[in-house]
Amino acid sequence: MNPRDRIRKIFGTTIFNRPLFYAYPAGLRFGLSEGEDASEQLAVALRKSQAICKSIFADDHVITVCLRTYSDDNRFCHRKSLLALRRAGIHIPAQRWLWSEERDEDDGCDEARPDYWLYLAFESPATSLEALLTCALAKDLDEEIHTCCDLYLFDLEKGVVAFPYDDRGMDVVGPNAEALRNLYHIHQEYMLGYDLEIMEKTFGPVALDARKI
Repeated sequence: MNPRDRIRKIFGTTIFNRPLFYAYPAGLRFGLSEGEDASEQLAVALRKSQAICKSIFADDHVITVCLRTYSDDNRFCHRKSLLALRRAGIHIPAQRWLWSEERDEDDGCDEARPDYWLYLAFESPATSLEALLTCALAKDLDEEIHTCCDLYLFDLEKGVVAFPYDDRGMDVVGPNAEALRNLYHIHQEYMLGYDLEIMEKTFGPVALDARKI
């Protein structure tokens, strides 16, 4: 089964909806960047996101990387993103999967002509995690290395996906409730305060007591 079909089968049809934390039930949202200048913000965001992702992706697991960008169905839209990944030292294998999906009318598409989301997926070793996160987090900070698109990191075996939307934060969702619960307790210090109440209702003591009833 190709990655597109596996992603849809494991995570459902809302996995690429934005904002992901609100679109996908029972997820986690982490706050990342701190500091005054861009380099400091990126360094702190990278440190936090790496700590979280290392609790998700085992060293022997393959990361399924999925890039998504707006497109008029032009398959060259990912060219700049691929160049950014290569500059970051990420090997992009010859075996990759490219597909497009027409955007919904409610997604702000142009009514005069069809608009599309263009997807590119490939498999990458866990050793590439730092470079992948750097590209995603630098979206608004570094024109040289950011990927100009959304970047999703899937562990299809575990049933968890990390979505570092930019240096400010990262959503982690998936059907593996136990893995998410572990992340909630291990990395609670990084939780985004604004959404903490929502996460506490799902993974906190109140939710645990409800499960025992």
